[in-house]
Amino acid sequence: MVLAVVLTAWPQAALPAASAALQTRTQASLWYRGLPAGVPRQADLDAISAAGFSAVTWPVLSVGGAAELRRMAAASGLQVVIRTEPVPMTPDAALRPDTYVDISVPRTPVPLYEALVWRSVAHGARVVSFDAGVAEGTGLADESGRPSPWLAPGSAVARQLARNATMVDTLRRGPSVRIEPPSSALDVVLLDAVRSWVIIATNVSVAGTAPSDTYAFLPRRVPPAEWLNLFDGSTIAMLRQPESVRWHVLLGPGDVRVLAIDKIER
Repeated sequence: MVLAVVLTAWPQAALPAASAALQTRTQASLWYRGLPAGVPRQADLDAISAAGFSAVTWPVLSVGGAAELRRMAAASGLQVVIRTEPVPMTPDAALRPDTYVDISVPRTPVPLYEALVWRSVAHGARVVSFDAGVAEGTGLADESGRPSPWLAPGSAVARQLARNATMVDTLRRGPSVRIEPPSSALDVVLLDAVRSWVIIATNVSVAGTAPSDTYAFLPRRVPPAEWLNLFDGSTIAMLRQPESVRWHVLLGPGDVRVLAIDKIER
């Protein structure tokens, strides 16, 4: 397991052991290594915050600059996470994530950013760190100073996660969902959000692949009607059957649905 700790109060002592790693609230983070490496800059942190990220992930090898980083990050409204190294997430790994996961920008197709982030969150990830793969700086801009091609879609996902962080913090695994016919690229997870049910459905197939067209069967105690799409405010009704509730799932490559409904006492 990768060592990680949320830097809320950095002690003078050595870095805490892996067993003391702290779990934090849901965050969209950016790997930041300073400029030059190991030296944080306020302007960089301000830019990271403005891009929609709520935290920065700092390498443990640069722990000497952590105290100054913490001070600057607080001024930018950012949390700090200390990690050993990024571990690029894959569609398969997103089904069994650690609390801390990484999106490798150079290795991940842009259309899959959203699906990978929400798939990992559905299975328990709480801090998703984008890694632009740069040894220094933020990676938010290219050599000419223009925004990097990955920034707009990456920022969109970061803001999406930040808007829904309070809900995500409450999520617990709910009853299992049956998919018929099965779809290898499709994942549908039912989650318990205390007063609500939440469904997170993701398709991680590559661009150009035919959409998944299948059915998800949910427990009968789950209400079938007027589920709210948290991204666009639309609603969707499902079909109640004798032993289950059926949802016709039609998701294209990279598509995500996050649906919620109030629980109904029966």
